[in-house]
Amino acid sequence: MFYGFDVHKEFIQVCALDKDGETRRDFRVGGTAAAIEKFARGLDRADEVVLEATFHSWAIVQILSRHVERVVVADPAQLKAIANARIKTDKVDAHILAQLLRLDFLPEVELPTDGAWALRQLMAHRRQLRRQSVAAKNTIHAVLNRSLQRYPGKFLFSEKGFRWLAELELPAAERMVLDHQAALLREVQAHLQALDRVLLEQARLHPDAKLLVTIPGVDVVVAIGFLAATDSIDRFPSPQKLAAYFGLVPSVRQSVGPPRFGHITKAGSRNARWLAIEAAHTIARSSSPMAATYHRIRRRKGHQVAVTALARKLVVVVWHVLTTQQPYRYAAPERTRLKLRRLQKHERPARRSPSSLAEVYAEAGFELDPPSRGENRAAKSNRATITRSRDAAASP
Repeated sequence: MFYGFDVHKEFIQVCALDKDGETRRDFRVGGTAAAIEKFARGLDRADEVVLEATFHSWAIVQILSRHVERVVVADPAQLKAIANARIKTDKVDAHILAQLLRLDFLPEVELPTDGAWALRQLMAHRRQLRRQSVAAKNTIHAVLNRSLQRYPGKFLFSEKGFRWLAELELPAAERMVLDHQAALLREVQAHLQALDRVLLEQARLHPDAKLLVTIPGVDVVVAIGFLAATDSIDRFPSPQKLAAYFGLVPSVRQSVGPPRFGHITKAGSRNARWLAIEAAHTIARSSSPMAATYHRIRRRKGHQVAVTALARKLVVVVWHVLTTQQPYRYAAPERTRLKLRRLQKHERPARRSPSSLAEVYAEAGFELDPPSRGENRAAKSNRATITRSRDAAASP
């Protein structure tokens, strides 16, 4: 039998079809784990089930996989193009899914491994904590602006800054808002620190994390976020495929005439794309040859487009680093050494600064192949582009 699931929060509309599509049954199953488990126990091992990707489809798949050989998670965006029904009801949607499964005509989503799924949840949780932290900081700044107060120091959200906030003389209403937001911010910061310690331990267990942190702008959190999103680099046969998965390629429209390119697709992992953009902002301020991409495009199309293009360039570099198992050869030695030592549990600081990047990589156990002549010429050209752009910005 082929079962199509139209999944809702409270219930699941099910359509069951036989192999010829002639026998059909429509019924509902409760949306709880116990109800789904009870239904799954009545399935035959050879049955197949399909459901659309939703926020809780992973949990449903985990239950069903224990009872049937094949559970398919379909891409909702592609299903809309395949089955654009004029009459849309739960029964119709479930029936279309079952029919497409029976005909083996489904845009299937590749499910992540258990480890990658857990890391994705931690990264999504971290992004939510960051949003709460930014919101609390903005509220505190708003209170200070309304009260015409300016912090005399450099870092407001430090222990010294929190003591200064606690001693301010403010009206009762503003005092309550400030105290609540300061307490909330300190609690969120504590949760972030605890979560970052967990992510650091996970990165130490993942050999590819050590490779990724050699890329400028990629710290432990960004590295583990990329690994959680990609799961396995073998899923992507080319860097273009990985960039498309991150949603950093332009949309294309074409009918008879030449193609028209629009904004990036924003498909795939939202958290991974956000991490790539954040890392690109850091790289744009560095002396890495990758930053030349930003400087070239900013002159013609502005900052935002240039940062997005640099994020795509970063994803391409990530693909090459992971597929070749070679560290990034144009990293800053001192900064790279600090990141690698953090992953290797070095508690004491190094006695001296490294003389070269080759020394840093030798300490970490990397063997770096010599660059080709073309790569050397490209790196030299990129550095010249960065120098010209900075000289032009500094000149009056």
